[in-house]
Amino acid sequence: MPQSSNQLPVISNQWSGDADAPSTDRLLNSDHRLLNTASPRVVVTRSREQAGDFADRLAAADFTPVIFPVIEFAALPPEPLDAALNNLSQYDWLIFTSINAVAFFFQRAEERGVQVEGVAVAAVGSATAVQLNERGFPPDFMPDEFTGEQLALGLGDLTGKRVLLPRAKLGRPKIVELLRQQGAEVDDVALYDTVTAVPTPAALADLAAGFDAITFTSPSSVRNFVNLTSLQNLSNLAHAVIACIGPVTAAEAAKFNLRVDLIPDEYTIGGLVQVLREHFVMKGVKHKA
Repeated sequence: MPQSSNQLPVISNQWSGDADAPSTDRLLNSDHRLLNTASPRVVVTRSREQAGDFADRLAAADFTPVIFPVIEFAALPPEPLDAALNNLSQYDWLIFTSINAVAFFFQRAEERGVQVEGVAVAAVGSATAVQLNERGFPPDFMPDEFTGEQLALGLGDLTGKRVLLPRAKLGRPKIVELLRQQGAEVDDVALYDTVTAVPTPAALADLAAGFDAITFTSPSSVRNFVNLTSLQNLSNLAHAVIACIGPVTAAEAAKFNLRVDLIPDEYTIGGLVQVLREHFVMKGVKHKA
């Protein structure tokens, strides 16, 4: 297949899967070689719309953000959600597992003129809770550990309860399985699809310049990064720090033999920045307090 203009440029010391190539199945304490000791370069793989806040936080902590969006969000046909909105009063719980689900759900509710009321709201993650609070819907329940599984378990016995779960098309099935095991009738409604972003020439060039760390904030960001790069044109990947926002994302990275170095105690963007700061301080890099 001819090379697309949007493919990653060849980097010196390119490796392509041969026996002598640097493996991505790296030791946890591998020798991370810093390209920039004053301001380590950290790749942000979030969508263009969501990368800015993360990049600002990194810059404030004396990192150099390398914005390389690998995901975009596309709305799906609204009929399944419309049917749920028409019967919203019949649900006992409305569960949100991401800020994107909040945005797509309430956008459609507003377009339809539907008042969201009379239903308990549960959320995964502080960022999701913030989005709900800004809309006047403080969560009635949020698990201490920011995973869908912990949310489902935390809700306890749901016998006879009806649950609406608006989320991404490729949402993990485990939360639905657990909710149903606890007796709930679950309507799993796909609001949007997560698709691979097309990198700009500027983003390609910035990534090709090298990086000291790369961050992943969702399983889809891992998959799409692998699809875009094939992990074959990144000569310093084996020596870069790989940081994932939580165990679910880290598990996805492991499927591609990527050994994750850092997972924050709090599965948030702020937690990611903090754990990166702590790691690079140990490597002798000075950061702002």
